[in-house]
Amino acid sequence: MKKLILILLLLNYSCNSKAKKGDKIEANNKEEIFDDSKYVLDSSYAYGDARRYGVTAETAGNSHPTSGKNRMTTVLDMAEESGIEISFPKGYYKMDLVLNSRKNLSLKFNNSEFSSINIIQAKKEDSIPENITLKGTLIAYARLGITEARNISIDTVYLKTDISKNLYKMRNTGCHIYHGSENIKIGYLEIDDLGSGDEKYKYTHAAIAIDGWNNNPSDITIDKAYIKSTDRHGVYMTGTDNVIKELIIDKFGVGSTEFMDGMQDAQKGEEKELTAIWLNKCYYCGIDKVTINEKDSKAKYTAFFDAGDINRPSEVRELIILNDNPKLDIKKDDNTGVQLMQTVKK
Repeated sequence: MKKLILILLLLNYSCNSKAKKGDKIEANNKEEIFDDSKYVLDSSYAYGDARRYGVTAETAGNSHPTSGKNRMTTVLDMAEESGIEISFPKGYYKMDLVLNSRKNLSLKFNNSEFSSINIIQAKKEDSIPENITLKGTLIAYARLGITEARNISIDTVYLKTDISKNLYKMRNTGCHIYHGSENIKIGYLEIDDLGSGDEKYKYTHAAIAIDGWNNNPSDITIDKAYIKSTDRHGVYMTGTDNVIKELIIDKFGVGSTEFMDGMQDAQKGEEKELTAIWLNKCYYCGIDKVTINEKDSKAKYTAFFDAGDINRPSEVRELIILNDNPKLDIKKDDNTGVQLMQTVKK
């Protein structure tokens, strides 16, 4: 009987001990939830919904009473501080999405429209942007610019031309992944239009430009890119371990090279020899499959496989040419490291 009582006492102690430990864990979890109360302007929306903090496409530029900054900046500051994933509703926000020098952000978009998307280190003394995840679908009417950024993941971006929604009153200037960028992942990138025609497009070279003299981007992956039309080059790629898995180019070289400035790592004058794909100083880079429509193109080349290193080769595994134009050819530098594995003409 004494043994039975002792066993029951031990069991009771064990259960109470576990309950106390469980209570402590639950309390700790509650403590870890960020208190957003000072930022809340509409509590009818869920925790992490941008509208809870007063941000919609119409109100993002309004002042937030807590911070005195505009509501978009305030929510981004809060997200960076807390680690909360912020969800943004659809609509045109009448501003640039500026993530310069931001760190450790997770943002979700629902066909959210901005003038431009900027993820850059604006000044040398600024922090580099890193560890940023952009989920859902983004639309930009000026460009997507990434410079000196690390560990950036973007689900889907559409780059469109609509001068009324571009704060700079221009056509789109494409996607530019510039010097110092590393480990950038884009799921789907669609470029409707790349502009040309006057001095405003001086530094607009390609619908997708991956370059940066002496500090070229590395480990850039785009799962699928669709270039509907580009006045100038389609893709200009430099750097190390950069890959586009699938690329479609409907129109290229259909605009003007007037006022166009030189390009990183290229010889002067080559910038005006328009081409659909140009791989220059690429090491272990590649395009798995590319489909190029040559109809109505005023370009000089289908592809330019520029200087590289055969000991650090790059590959274009499958090149499909639609509406083959006999005036367009593939140019190869004597020291190219690019290997073209298969060409199909239709």
